[in-house]
Amino acid sequence: MNSQHKAIRSLLTTMAPRRAIEYIRSFELPEEEELFLIECDVRRKSYVKAADDNHTTPEVIKRRRNSAYSHIADAINN
Repeated sequence: MNSQHKAIRSLLTTMAPRRAIEYIRSFELPEEEELFLIECDVRRKSYVKAADDNHTTPEVIKRRRNSAYSHIADAINN
């Protein structure tokens, strides 16, 4: 995870949950990216728990979150 992704993650974890969810949704991310950011960064579920709850694998969660961070970083930089 690069420094910009870490900064986004840090920001999300310090926001109030409702504000963090609104912030994530403001970027109009693909559905799974949005869901997994909310599950892991706002609700603080582990990859394993989020994967189990959503019938997927931890690897998929990791890829979707990284993609979401990239989309948010691109939107912030433009």
